[in-house]
Amino acid sequence: MPPEPTAPVSIADIEIRMGRTFEDAEKPRVAAFIADAGALLREYCGSRYSEDAPAIRAVLCSEVIRWLSVQPGIISERTGDMQVEYGATASAQTLSPAARASLKRYRPRLGSIPLVR
Repeated sequence: MPPEPTAPVSIADIEIRMGRTFEDAEKPRVAAFIADAGALLREYCGSRYSEDAPAIRAVLCSEVIRWLSVQPGIISERTGDMQVEYGATASAQTLSPAARASLKRYRPRLGSIPLVR
């Protein structure tokens, strides 16, 4: 079995960006989110994925922070007039539209070849 790919960011990277340190009980959850987000990024970017790319690191950190801030079961939340929508299938573990837009340059490009007979 091939070795598990290493994550381009660490728990310390997330702590720095959030401005707080995680308790020992929180660290496994953060590590799991880093691994999950890294896997989604590798899958989304395909062969153009590079752990050394600053944009990849930034997107990975922002997605983990976003996932940490979403409570399980909440589909959407609005601050004005305090509206919260709950659902059984809510899942925060997907790449956000902003992340997909930021990673556009790392996606494999498609092209077409005209065929003439």
